[in-house]
Amino acid sequence: MMNDGSQFLDGASLQRTLAGQSLRGAAARVEVVENIRSTNAKLILEAERSDNHFLIAHQQTAGVGRRGGVWQSPPSGNLYLSYCFHTQQPLSEVALMPLAFGVEIAQGIESKFASPLSLKWPNDLYLRGKKCGGMLLETKALANEVMAVVVGVGINVASHPDEKLLGRPTTCLQSECQEPIALSEVALAVMSAITLICELPPAEVSQRLMRQWSKRDFLLGQPVVVSQGSGAAGTTVRGVAQGIAPDGGLRIDLGDTTETFYAGDVSLGHVSGHVSAHVSGHVSGHANVPGSE
Repeated sequence: MMNDGSQFLDGASLQRTLAGQSLRGAAARVEVVENIRSTNAKLILEAERSDNHFLIAHQQTAGVGRRGGVWQSPPSGNLYLSYCFHTQQPLSEVALMPLAFGVEIAQGIESKFASPLSLKWPNDLYLRGKKCGGMLLETKALANEVMAVVVGVGINVASHPDEKLLGRPTTCLQSECQEPIALSEVALAVMSAITLICELPPAEVSQRLMRQWSKRDFLLGQPVVVSQGSGAAGTTVRGVAQGIAPDGGLRIDLGDTTETFYAGDVSLGHVSGHVSAHVSGHVSGHANVPGSE
């Protein structure tokens, strides 16, 4: 077990606190494990019996990150959390949920720790221009037209990967706060945000997202490069990011026209990442998570 009390998570305590916040929170199962290969992988494997189930690990040994690669998740006081829920919503509505989760998570963390968080489409968290978190969404078809959705959230709380090794700026929440940040407080902020979005009607999720995304849009008004495919078949498009479309796609001003993109490598100077905002088959909504390289 971890020795730092501020970074130890107690599942029963988290569940009691979450239960007092909402009906979905009251019915949620909160499980904390010391070590696991991947929180997302376990919930996908057990999707049929994991509705409204939070799984948090102090350490992952095979967490999934960028382009399906392994991402760093050592026992260093960071948050490695996944949540599974069942839904019969169409894919077009599920596709908006990672964006909405990101907005609510950013607001929840900022309200607790005064950390000025922004969002890089579709769902990376940035703190003062440096990446400090991200999400990964996966889906699995169940019986009777029910779909299991698993969202994984990784946030650098107490530490972050070496910038030189990753080749990009990274940071952690603790770097912006002189007082120790309790991992449990970050976990509760994330769980509260997720349960809130899951409780809202789809129309309200969409309206809420369109109202709030632009306030935290890391790419808005910035020149970006969108690369799709690889090798001779690959294409590269340059333009200016113009926010998100109602269906969650990234709008790019190409000069003579504006197009909406749903997948590709989006880069802004040193910032890049494999992104896909729409659900497709088993895995969808891929976004960078802390340390994913």
